[in-house]
Amino acid sequence: MKLLLVCLLVGLPVPAFAQQPVNRWADWASYGTAAVNPTLAAWDARHSHCKLVRLGLSELVGNGLTLALKHRVISARPCLGCVPDGFPSGHTMNSLVGFSRNWKVGLAFGLATAELRNQANRHTPWQVLAGAGVAVAAEASGYLIRCQE
Repeated sequence: MKLLLVCLLVGLPVPAFAQQPVNRWADWASYGTAAVNPTLAAWDARHSHCKLVRLGLSELVGNGLTLALKHRVISARPCLGCVPDGFPSGHTMNSLVGFSRNWKVGLAFGLATAELRNQANRHTPWQVLAGAGVAVAAEASGYLIRCQE
């Protein structure tokens, strides 16, 4: 009885969903949208060493936390044949780093990337939401560095 209970509980962390093939168009488009905000933030900060360091810190914290979570949390992707490191979405995280330079444009590209990752069957809505949460924490960590505006 105990063995049966353990076997049933082991499957709880992994959501049940039908795996689908990757939507290649949405997958490739998400690479472009994910790069917009960090690229624009770097372009705006090109004359300010302090702002570039702030952006670098945000990227370092965001990517470090994302990779650490991907390798520690079991969260399968909804696509056929994909590696099971879906949590959190790194594309969504990267698409939102640097969004504070123009929050309306930044939010638009962040939401577009999140939706494209979901449409590409690379991530579940929960995984892209977690990526957005990591991005907010990463962006906030960059503001530990004080720059003269």
